[in-house]
Amino acid sequence: MYYLAYGSNLNVKQMAMRCPDAKPIEAIVIEGWQLTFRGVADIEPKSDAMLSAGIWKITKKCEMALDRYEGFPTLYGKIYFNFEIEGKNQRVLSYQMNRSNYAYPNQSYYDCIKQGYNDFNLNTKFLEEARNSLIPNKYRNFLSF
Repeated sequence: MYYLAYGSNLNVKQMAMRCPDAKPIEAIVIEGWQLTFRGVADIEPKSDAMLSAGIWKITKKCEMALDRYEGFPTLYGKIYFNFEIEGKNQRVLSYQMNRSNYAYPNQSYYDCIKQGYNDFNLNTKFLEEARNSLIPNKYRNFLSF
């Protein structure tokens, strides 16, 4: 079974604690989806967007641990993608929030995701854009990250 991570589950140390049997497979960029924040990471479709993510190979036990971590089915619901992975078309599990309000992530959570981007060798451009899009334009000149 394969799992698509886009938030804190990109972080190899975090996943080792949650899902010790999970194995990182590859980085991926998906057209038509974007990262956003609702206090925590979420994804949503957007025609002109790109989403950086990581693919993990997981077990059923890992899925159960992820369900608990993601607050399934209350906070997050399950969604599925189809990608070619390891030379075959595969059904890939991910999670999407069941709410739609946007909220800025706290710094330690953001740093955890940023480390995950580094773990998967992903460009942090989309991560930074997702966070910065939540800052009203009039305040952007006063903030430094």
